[in-house]
Amino acid sequence: MRKYLIAVATIGCMTAGGASAATFNGEFWDAPANSIDGPDFLSQAIAQAAGAPTATFTSTALNYGNAGANWAIGSLSDFLAADAGSIVGTNSANIQESVFRFTGFVSLNTGDNISVTSDDGFRLIIDGNTFLEYNGIRAPGSNSNANWAGPDGTYSMTMWFFEGNVTQVQLLSNLGDYAVAPVPVPAAGLLLLTGLGGMAALRRRRKAA
Repeated sequence: MRKYLIAVATIGCMTAGGASAATFNGEFWDAPANSIDGPDFLSQAIAQAAGAPTATFTSTALNYGNAGANWAIGSLSDFLAADAGSIVGTNSANIQESVFRFTGFVSLNTGDNISVTSDDGFRLIIDGNTFLEYNGIRAPGSNSNANWAGPDGTYSMTMWFFEGNVTQVQLLSNLGDYAVAPVPVPAAGLLLLTGLGGMAALRRRRKAA
């Protein structure tokens, strides 16, 4: 019986420890020309994401277009750089006028400073509420930041980012410093219940013998 208890405990630990790395899910939409043209840039950008994304990818860090003055617009893989290998879908040759959505979880403490440097606009939503945004076109190096005023905890995060009809692109944020991977509790619980069911069956067999 001890062997089976140890096996079940091991399975539970492996499942919890096997959670995915603390990354963000990325989605990309290639928008039609002149579809993100203001004055409400964010609404126009988000409207382009009504259908299936052009591509999806894994974002290991929100660190795109940080090569000095090399902010030139190129392909999706050019922009994603080290994350380009995770692209599933169409690797658009030019991301001028495009929309990105990043989703995941962040662990925040009261007073944590969250920073977003972007060309162009973005909307950062934490725990279902808009925390920070810039609704317009701006140059590389432009920064928005604010301190988290809520309680310590783990929160869902969504960030929209759009590249307008201009010739440069950049997205940098320290959100990756706060990223956490949610433990797949339902899956762990299922494995645990399966193990306990096996133990119960074994006990019944022993009693019957």
